[in-house]
Amino acid sequence: MASGRRGKSRLRPALRWVHATFGLFAALYLLMAAATGTLLLFKPEILSLVHPELGTIPADTISQAQRLADRLEPGSFTSIKFPDETLRTFIVYLPDHRTALYDPISLAPLEDRLGLVRAMDWLFELHHYLLAGETGKLISGAFGLAIAGLVLIGLYLWWPWRRGWRLSNARAKRPTHASHLAAHTTLGILMAPALFLAALSGGAIVFHEQATSLLTGAFGKKDPTVDVPAARGSLAVLSHARFPKAEPRLYIPPAEAGGTATLRLRQPEERHPNGRSTFSWDPASATATAATSEPESGAGNRLYNLLYPLHTGVLGGLTLRVIYLVSAIIALFAAVHALRSWFRKGRRR
Repeated sequence: MASGRRGKSRLRPALRWVHATFGLFAALYLLMAAATGTLLLFKPEILSLVHPELGTIPADTISQAQRLADRLEPGSFTSIKFPDETLRTFIVYLPDHRTALYDPISLAPLEDRLGLVRAMDWLFELHHYLLAGETGKLISGAFGLAIAGLVLIGLYLWWPWRRGWRLSNARAKRPTHASHLAAHTTLGILMAPALFLAALSGGAIVFHEQATSLLTGAFGKKDPTVDVPAARGSLAVLSHARFPKAEPRLYIPPAEAGGTATLRLRQPEERHPNGRSTFSWDPASATATAATSEPESGAGNRLYNLLYPLHTGVLGGLTLRVIYLVSAIIALFAAVHALRSWFRKGRRR
């Protein structure tokens, strides 16, 4: 019994040191990720503000996407995202994580008014890659997982004192270590749920192979391959015949001459904004070559496919995005109080 108490007494100081020390290293990254991520959450709304002239979305967006792809230089882009009710433009994904907007009717390139498209591309590069390519992405993912762990440690340390939690402590009443620490703790509890979800899902997205293996190992997976129509026809007709209720989300051109084009589709059961069902089509023979259905892929894969919409706030709609926004603002004040508490540590309280 005594040894158990000693173990507990050693564990809490060790976790307190880990939380405080590594929290200081993670604070700068957290503030950057919160600021850039919050702006990216509202990217479609921001970009749509500068293009109020865009009207209806064409009925046959698949054929329009193919026409746009034919106008572009082969190899100059990786995919085309279809318009939706929020941002009624085609988004062409270019190399080096850049994008360009095109009118869905005329297929003309849209002017980047105020440089917002370029700014959003830079914010994504900073948020996801730390402006350092694949190495930066791995570092960003590691920070995400570490912050999720720090949140859990903070909750563990706070739990014995939970009955003394008061919202009034969110504002440091005195310029002392104890007062700033109380403010940090109070604000930390408010932002903990959103911060944990965003950090854990972001880290899992970066380390997708490991996350997928973990989830499929725990919850199982299935072969998502499904039959395709045997008839000849256009990509639009055949994909609609196979997935009549699906919404096309991405057009991926053939990787090389004579290759197949692929559609990413979102079925009603799917929560991923870009869909995870696929339909491949051979332009030369006008026949379907393969198809996968995300709802058939098993619980493990479907759980993994929830991480991206959870991280981007799509899963919870506007409500979750606003929660993320408020939590990011709270994170700023919590970090300031943590730094002030650390610098005042050791002084008289």
